[in-house]
Amino acid sequence: MPTKKTGKLKTILTTFNAKYIHTSLALRWLYVANKDKFDISFSEYTIKEDIKEISTEILSQSPDIVGISVYIWNVELSKKLVEQLKKQQSTLIIIIGGPEVSYEPAYFIENWDIDYLVSGEGEKVLGELLYALQNNTDVNIEAVSSRHKISNLTAKTDLNVLETFDSPYNLEMDKADLKNRILYFESSRGCPYRCSYCLSSLEKGVRYFSEDYIKNNLKLLINSDVKRIKFLDRTFNLNPTHTAMVFYFLIENYRKNLSCQFEIYADLLSNENIAYLNQRLPKHFFRFEIGIQSTHEPTNQSVNRKQDFSLLSQNIELLMKGEKIDLHLDLIAGLPYEDFNRFVTSFNHVFRLKAKEVQLGFLKMLRGTELRKNAEKYAYVYSEKAPYEVVSNKYISAEELNRLREAEHALEKFWNSGRFTRTMKYLFENEYHERYFDFFDEMGNYYQTHKIPHKGYQLEDLFRTIHSFLLSKGINTIDTLRDDYYSNFTSRPRGNWIETMDKKKQKKLLHHIGNDKEFIEKHKLSKYIIEKQSKIDPLHNQNYLLTVFLSEKKQRIQLIYNYNQDKTPVSES
Repeated sequence: MPTKKTGKLKTILTTFNAKYIHTSLALRWLYVANKDKFDISFSEYTIKEDIKEISTEILSQSPDIVGISVYIWNVELSKKLVEQLKKQQSTLIIIIGGPEVSYEPAYFIENWDIDYLVSGEGEKVLGELLYALQNNTDVNIEAVSSRHKISNLTAKTDLNVLETFDSPYNLEMDKADLKNRILYFESSRGCPYRCSYCLSSLEKGVRYFSEDYIKNNLKLLINSDVKRIKFLDRTFNLNPTHTAMVFYFLIENYRKNLSCQFEIYADLLSNENIAYLNQRLPKHFFRFEIGIQSTHEPTNQSVNRKQDFSLLSQNIELLMKGEKIDLHLDLIAGLPYEDFNRFVTSFNHVFRLKAKEVQLGFLKMLRGTELRKNAEKYAYVYSEKAPYEVVSNKYISAEELNRLREAEHALEKFWNSGRFTRTMKYLFENEYHERYFDFFDEMGNYYQTHKIPHKGYQLEDLFRTIHSFLLSKGINTIDTLRDDYYSNFTSRPRGNWIETMDKKKQKKLLHHIGNDKEFIEKHKLSKYIIEKQSKIDPLHNQNYLLTVFLSEKKQRIQLIYNYNQDKTPVSES
């Protein structure tokens, strides 16, 4: 362990975010809680940045202490950063914290070249640790581990104390870039549920920030140019009074171009809640993430999950009818007692609700969770490296889980992307009616057998692939695919997903239509718009579909053109 220094020590806090648009609320809380007492700052990076460059940049600021916030998505990179920092400056004091390291401190103390580990909420504990290091006193602090002492306690911070600090949502350094990043917000901490696969199950009780604090900070954000607020509350709608207060405040202070995202339990919503939201909520202002995970009751019971799927699905259907809220429904493959066929049943139960997004996730055997501790009971095999994803268990094989992964790729591309709404509607009302999983499973198999890559594709490639797949099944959806393709553009696409006629003929036809004065005057177009902003596709009997992209209006109109007949509009969007 490095020799302790006396005097004011310089501390830099850092972490790796998954993407640039993400921000770390944890670093900001640690900063505002300690900035008036210590020489402390923070900097964020992404998982794609170079470790050596990050290390050099941090050390160029001459820190005495570096604190790293560790999560499941950055644990491997965090370890490499620790190694690089120590390699370049062996006297550096390194502290780690975060959910990934909080529940197995002994493992990280033994296997990482670190000096201290903070378990749990670190705002107060970090201050106590920095004080001890700065004053060269013994470190004997609850929830702080070192090579001299392992603490299995996890810290909780008094939220009333946090409210006395400067707001982590209103830092001057963040203001210039708020509109380009997701703003993470918490109105509570903790979770009442004990789902054995989730780290939140290790926390006891739920604590709420005060109403005034929440409203004052939300008002600051509403008056800023932030575009997306994501609430970090584990179950946002647990307390009806609290939920109603936040929802009402946001709706009363609605601002265009702002959206808010919440994790909710749909079976806790009352009919009155849903009616209020459906009546008062501006469209697309709220996005709900709803964790269903499984519709198999023995599975839910095995992981201590309480759920009334009948009520939950009824409430989701009511929300869907309101057409105000974007819904994201989650499933987890690899849970106990759910074999391949039973998971397919869960998938079809959930997909039938037709939410905007359905996530097919795979169980992660997180450190510290009850399910990981009982892995042998269910014969779990899982990756030893983060994110510790399940490989197999006694109910589902590795081959079956890989089959689900292929289906998940298809689900992301063709449903969750929102690029194929017309085609998906047709398929699930006709060719794949009530056979939702079958489509994604067969599509995934098509990718495998034809060795089509999951990455590095263009939009046109997706349309060609699904078209060729459907043709192989004797299904021709060229009309809906064409409409879906064009709906992805606000100006005329340069290429095309299918060549329905050669380019010379297209150019000749557009030139002819552009010179048809009666036609362009009738539809208030121009020769330039026809020749430069339109696409043409053959129909039948000398009829052509003319798709006109009115870029300045962000509008797309479709017209049928025939040399010898009246030209009538088809649709406008």
